Amino acid sequence: MSKKLFFSALVAAQSAVAMAGGYLTNTNQSVIFLRNPARDATFGIEGCYTNPAGIGFMSKGWHFAFDVQSAYQTRCIDSWYADGPFRLGTVNGVANDPSGRKHFNGKAAAPVLPSFDLAKVSDRWFMSFHFGVTGGGGKCKFDDGLPSFEGQVAMLPALIGTIAPGVVNGYEIDTHMQGRQYYFGGQFGVGYKLLPGLSVSAGGRVVYADCNYYGYVRNISVSVNTPTGSMTMPAAQFFESQNMPHFAAVASDRELNCDQTGWGFTPIISVDYKTGRWNFAAKYEFKTRLRLKNRSGENTSGLDEFDDGKKVAADIPAILTMGAQYEIMDGLRASAGFHYYFDKQATQYESREEHLEGDGWEVLAGLEYDLNDKWTVSAGWQTTNYGLGDDSRFLRDLSFVTNSHSVGLGTAFRVSPKVRLNVAYFKTFYRHYRKNMADYADLKTTFGKMLTPMGTELQTAAGQLQAIISNPNASEADRIVAGQKLGIIQGELGALGAITNGMEGYSTAGFDNFHRTNDVFGIGVEINF
Repeated sequence: MSKKLFFSALVAAQSAVAMAGGYLTNTNQSVIFLRNPARDATFGIEGCYTNPAGIGFMSKGWHFAFDVQSAYQTRCIDSWYADGPFRLGTVNGVANDPSGRKHFNGKAAAPVLPSFDLAKVSDRWFMSFHFGVTGGGGKCKFDDGLPSFEGQVAMLPALIGTIAPGVVNGYEIDTHMQGRQYYFGGQFGVGYKLLPGLSVSAGGRVVYADCNYYGYVRNISVSVNTPTGSMTMPAAQFFESQNMPHFAAVASDRELNCDQTGWGFTPIISVDYKTGRWNFAAKYEFKTRLRLKNRSGENTSGLDEFDDGKKVAADIPAILTMGAQYEIMDGLRASAGFHYYFDKQATQYESREEHLEGDGWEVLAGLEYDLNDKWTVSAGWQTTNYGLGDDSRFLRDLSFVTNSHSVGLGTAFRVSPKVRLNVAYFKTFYRHYRKNMADYADLKTTFGKMLTPMGTELQTAAGQLQAIISNPNASEADRIVAGQKLGIIQGELGALGAITNGMEGYSTAGFDNFHRTNDVFGIGVEINF
């Protein structure tokens, strides 16, 4: 029952560096994208991912590209609820802000994100291959845990206050959470030029997911007022001292170490039409059905999502992309694109996708200019919108996305007629998103799920003990022991009733304010042979 107390936020499917697109979709699969993200109707080697049908308009022969990106993110959550119980806490040895507002900071880094593309073009037939990290891509660490972890611990002084007013004045906790998530994608396509200006391509992407979640809540203690001053003791010990042994389980340590792996396949079709200075392209990626299998080294969190051997739904949404490119004059090209993510049709654990108000979408635009035969410069813009709505239940502290604007810029240098280098920088500006909650992190619901079965268990035990006491065949010693135990249980039932009534009148209204930062650097090489 109480095992769900401090890990209720761990039902996340995304904890790493998803940098653009619908949830768990990375569209930045090349350094060329970083310097101009509007690549949906271009003819470069990056088309192996963005525009497979456009590969047919490249020069005959083999084309190859290798890119390395470095991505760095921060994830920030500003939290508050009720009358600011966070102010009473000491986390990992450091006292919280006395204002009652708590800042949780996570850092995510993917120093090396490699990708490569390979294409072969003949008179009419062509083929393409792409490999990269198409979802996730790094590690995210919250050294001081998450608000939904600490939020429940922070309620201990108030809950204890309903049965022992003024006894407990604070709490201490050691906590940590981190996640790693890589979705590797190997994409292939085969295309054919139906007409001099029309080509089509069909293929797919094999996806392999490799994830890990590790976290803990340990050493939960309370600061107790005594006649000689304040002293800190383990919360479990405090409950034992109050003749409330069943409540000691509330403050036991929780740990999770779970690996998740799974395979999926994404069918992909695309078309490209070229006329004069214009080029138009479209691509559709079907939904990827993905089930992640758990291998849990330890899971005392009480969350069955991470039970060993369980398979968890984590579909990748279908994507429709459309793009256009116009050559304004020789050497100067403008491009635009639109991405639509069918997020609400992608099944997630416990149907989490149903909490979305709508699907996600992106708009992209960019310019590219050839300064001369060797140098090319480009810049682009992208806006990403998720169907979150107001106060979205889709967002959780371990896994959250917010609407954003991104800019990219960079240059290409032609080392030789067959070799070109690309260097770029991509910056995302995320909007703040405030999630208001009438019951912060579902605290009352979580405690209710714990206290209700505890009450049933105590009532059952009380009935059994009462039967022993009333049994004329029971020995006097057995009746005495049963009476002593019954007294403890009746005291616990009284405390449980007081806590339950106290919770009804205790406001847990609050908010989480989500914000992120994202910086990506990239360098790559293209080779034609």
